[in-house]
Amino acid sequence: MPTTKANISVTPGQRFRLQADLPRWIYGWLLLGMWWLLVGLAASPVGDKVWNPGKPYHDSLIVLFMAPALWWVWKRRGEFGRRLLNDVDGRLLLVFLAWASLSSIWANYGHVGDMVFDAVYIVLFVIVCAAVVAGNPLWFRRLLFWAAMGLAVVALGSVTIFPSRVLHTLSWQTEGRVVAFGALDNPNLAAFAYGAAIMWLTQIAVRTRWMHVLQTLALVAMVIFVIMTDCRSAWLAILVAQGCMLLTARHGHVKLRALVILALSVIAVAFGGWQYVKERGMSYRPQIFKQAWDWIEQHPWRGLGEGSHYTIQVADQVWTHSHNVFTHTAIMVGIPGALVFVALWVIVGWRAWLFRHISTGRCLLALWVFATVAFQFDAPELMQKPSVEWFLGWLPLAMSMGLAWRVRDTQRRRGTEIRA
Repeated sequence: MPTTKANISVTPGQRFRLQADLPRWIYGWLLLGMWWLLVGLAASPVGDKVWNPGKPYHDSLIVLFMAPALWWVWKRRGEFGRRLLNDVDGRLLLVFLAWASLSSIWANYGHVGDMVFDAVYIVLFVIVCAAVVAGNPLWFRRLLFWAAMGLAVVALGSVTIFPSRVLHTLSWQTEGRVVAFGALDNPNLAAFAYGAAIMWLTQIAVRTRWMHVLQTLALVAMVIFVIMTDCRSAWLAILVAQGCMLLTARHGHVKLRALVILALSVIAVAFGGWQYVKERGMSYRPQIFKQAWDWIEQHPWRGLGEGSHYTIQVADQVWTHSHNVFTHTAIMVGIPGALVFVALWVIVGWRAWLFRHISTGRCLLALWVFATVAFQFDAPELMQKPSVEWFLGWLPLAMSMGLAWRVRDTQRRRGTEIRA
């Protein structure tokens, strides 16, 4: 990486460049923190709190990610603020997070301070990732590549030692459903996180032979892991996303990977996969949706308040969320708040389609399609510290904003050259 010294002063409108904005040791620290944010979710030690197994991971991010990120944002605070407020998705993000934080005042369990902290954390993650996409897109893709490599190593370790582990939830081992470490000690959440990594890794082009080998081995390891989680919703989301990329991508290597994954899926279904899906049935999803809508009708405008506790019960099964991002969000912050998030999500999908012919745009499109399907089944809580929901919701938003910022920077630079 270049060793350019950081500039002492910056001018309004100047594009983001890690090597120009920060000393080398700080941007190296920041990139390490971003890598750990993606990998540590699955690789960190499992905490002793049943309700918060990812506590060691979250604590480590304060030093590894938050500290250097805050340094950069404070130094370029004017530019970060202008870009966030000038873009419609930036304003929608602020409105959604502000309303979600405010709603915790009337929540039956939420704490305003916790919600405000989570909101600031989310904004910090989104704008920092967007700035890296805008100013250092190649570095961002390398970050995604090596994050996938780290996750693949964790997947191999998880599958290897799974039979001998002592889990907080013993039923996962009884059912033979593989989980990862840290915050991903749930098979559904682990499958979603690894499915997201599969999405971005299949879209990244590498040039050297040894990186092709690493990429292929990592994809094999992560696909095996997702299969062993027995998470049907993740399987479906992967198939839909890869089918979309097969139809829309221009590059042969992208189509080939999508075709291979789809072909392997057909073989798996032919050799018993479909029977397994039929045996599991609909997992009460229609009944869950009906009860979720009942909660929405009780509090349609304000919602229960972010952080509230509620339950959904069908027969002898009890759940603490609606297994759907959109209905859960409506329950928490009301229909108006949910519509703000829907508008934000539509903008991300629209940008993904516009930029589908470049590498980062393909990563975004595959990830957005995957997340849109996955959101119908689980991973519903957007307002929390780094989690699988960040892979599915806030990372695509950051990539979308970063691509828009990069286009604007390019247009401004060309305009300056023409005037000169």
